[in-house]
Amino acid sequence: MGQFDDAVACPKCGVWGAKKSFWKVKCTNPSCEKYDPEYAEAFRQSRIVGKPASEVFPHLKGKADPNDYSLRIRYNNFRGNEIIYSADPGSAYQSGEFVVVRLAPTGRRVSFKLARIQNRSDVESILSENPQPAGNERRILRYHSRRGSSSPVFEKLRQKYPTFQD
Repeated sequence: MGQFDDAVACPKCGVWGAKKSFWKVKCTNPSCEKYDPEYAEAFRQSRIVGKPASEVFPHLKGKADPNDYSLRIRYNNFRGNEIIYSADPGSAYQSGEFVVVRLAPTGRRVSFKLARIQNRSDVESILSENPQPAGNERRILRYHSRRGSSSPVFEKLRQKYPTFQD
């Protein structure tokens, strides 16, 4: 367990990364009245910035090669770490304020909050180039493609989204 695993949002300014003990708060925000420069410097040095996800999470194993997944997503997580993920641009679609995409090396779908993506314009341009079916359309496409069955609605959707993959 690391030194900063028990970090919380500062009760005064709301910035994440503060440390609370019984009656004392150490904040990383220089404009906060609870700011502690020594703690803030140690916190900044412990952050992960600009590393690929394959280095940060070496325990994740899979068949997908990160070099085959051409979309790079720079994501700032709740801890303030900026990690670069390799994603499949063909599988990306938007669901509300989130982007759902398959990641290397596992090939599993993961959702990212759009507001926390650092290279949001690149990701949104990929989303506009690759239209994906809406939720109900995806359900119909998955149902028939998994069972090998067909219906007039399924055939119409296959023509509309020829590159859709389950």
